[in-house]
Parts: sequence; structure tokens; C-alpha cells
Amino acid sequence: MRRQIAVTAIAVAALLTVGVPGVAHAAIPAAVSADDVFYPEGQEPAAPEPVAQPAEEPAPGVAPTNDREREVALARGSRQAADLLGYLPSLYTGKWYQPKAESVRRCIMSRESHFNYRASNGTYHGAYQMSSALARGATWMMQKEVRKEMGDEGVAIVKALRKVAPNNWNRYWQDRAFWTIWRDGSGAGHWRGGAHSC
Repeated sequence: MRRQIAVTAIAVAALLTVGVPGVAHAAIPAAVSADDVFYPEGQEPAAPEPVAQPAEEPAPGVAPTNDREREVALARGSRQAADLLGYLPSLYTGKWYQPKAESVRRCIMSRESHFNYRASNGTYHGAYQMSSALARGATWMMQKEVRKEMGDEGVAIVKALRKVAPNNWNRYWQDRAFWTIWRDGSGAGHWRGGAHSC
């Protein structure tokens, strides 16, 4: 029975493809767009609200032309942000960044993870050994500022960060979380103690 059905289906398909002389064929309709499926005739969708577009990421090897473009490129995961081993000056240099505290940040990274942004001991993660709860809190603290800087794309990235441990964040986001928590030294208590003082 199955063989007969298969043979019949093949024969019908061949006839439709090749055609039979003297038999009129119905026109095959053109592909239907998603709008036609989800918005039947007479029920057109409202025009989308304009969205602030983030700056384009510069071409490889071309330096960003301003701080905003640089931030967007790093947030998206540029090559520099994807490098997760070793010390570099902070990739985040926005509102909460403190150049005078850079040596303290370096000391904390050395003590906590030996400059390994992928480090994890089960409870604490990343270069700064933040708990998942602390890192999630940092994303909430960052969200308003990120929206102003990068629009909806930046907010989408921040929301995605909440779903993964901070050692899976790129260098830029870990640096940004550190400075956001540090807050001019008011958050230093999160990194007190350890084998040596910073």
C-alpha cells in the first residue's frame, strides 16, 4: 500500500512539473510574505516607532572616531573586548571610571583571578570574582546609562548578561560592572580582604 501511495505521489508531481498537453494548469501563487500571513488584507500593521540606532562598528583595523563608537564596538565584543586573559587598562572609561583608582583595580584583578576574565570557582566568577547576584545587580545599575548610550541594542545586551555567569561576559562588560559597583570607592567593600590588601 505504501509503495502504491509513493508511486502515485511521484507520478502526480511529475505531471504537475512537466505538464500534460491540452490540460490547463492553475497559476501557482507567488510566495506569501510574513506580513500577508500575520496581517490579513485590511488589517495592516502600524508603522514601527523609530528606534535610536547605535553607531556603526568601524571596519577592522579602523579606530573608532569618538568615544560612543568605541563603547559600542567594545560592547558588541570587538577583538579587544574578546581577549579574556591578562591585564589591560580598563576598556570601560565612562561615567564611573576613575583613572586614579586604576592601580587598585589592577591589584584586585591580580588577587582575585590573576587577570583571568574566565576564572570561576563555582560561587565567584570572572576577573573580579563577582557572585552572580552581584553581577546581576550591576546590570540593573548599568541599564539606564546603557540605554542613553547605546539604545535598545545596548539594553538587549545587558538583559542577556543577566542570564549568564559574569565569567562569560566579555572584558568590556566585566570592567564596566566593576566600575559601576565601585562607584567612586563606595562599593570597595565588595573586594576587601583576601591574601593581600589592595
